[in-house]
Amino acid sequence: MTNETLAISTPIELSWCQAYGATDLGKVRHNNEDRYLLKAWPNDEGILAIVADGMGGNSAGEIAAQIAIDTFAELLDSPFPEEPEQQYDALLQQCYLADQRIREQAVTSFQTLGMGTTIVAAIITPKTCIHLYAGDSRLYHFREGKILYQTADHSIIQLLLEMGKIQPEDIPTHPMRAIVNSCLGGKNGRGDFSIDPKWQDEHPPVIALQSKDSLLLCSDGLSNLTTNTTLENLVQEYSAHPDLLNRELIQSALENGGSDNITLITLAFT
Repeated sequence: MTNETLAISTPIELSWCQAYGATDLGKVRHNNEDRYLLKAWPNDEGILAIVADGMGGNSAGEIAAQIAIDTFAELLDSPFPEEPEQQYDALLQQCYLADQRIREQAVTSFQTLGMGTTIVAAIITPKTCIHLYAGDSRLYHFREGKILYQTADHSIIQLLLEMGKIQPEDIPTHPMRAIVNSCLGGKNGRGDFSIDPKWQDEHPPVIALQSKDSLLLCSDGLSNLTTNTTLENLVQEYSAHPDLLNRELIQSALENGGSDNITLITLAFT
């Protein structure tokens, strides 16, 4: 692998979950603009998992991604939000705060102007996962090696897929595959971004977890170069060993070109 060492989070091994993160430069990029955070609250009640894929601003994407990571990390200094809606509100607040901070930093120099980052953020307990995302960084939920849920990208490609204009196999070579229509920071007007899923009291976006389930958070450097079938096969084979699963997933993306930075967090529930 061509792994570029960044501020890497320590693996988590709790009685109810094993979680590992990894990042790789890929085969084409000269710097890694991805960042991730994986850390448990001090009493191990829950885990905070974040993947940020920086972009724009004359290669200042890594600055935007790091601002996002640092902003979400502040949640760990406060008591663990026990109720799902409290967890959702905490993530939502940090999304808006990170967006504000990125935009404030972006206007301080020409090099950072227009920088932004996609984000996928989750608070995970033994029984639930609350998540939010903006852009095309993804979260997947697996059970018995099958995908039960995956986020729908905020991207031009996703819109084309939904309209039937392209097929999934067209994505790796499509000229608009890297264009997102939502991110923190970026070139749009202040606060002009989408965050999903939306909280609805009738149908709250709570992912119910069971023993042997798996979660995957990743940047598009993985999801654009790895089919759902490959994801399911690898998760089924390595779900009990998330550290090995990370290596196999990165290797799959590298074998398919490694055209972008590859960052992922995998969580296996005991």
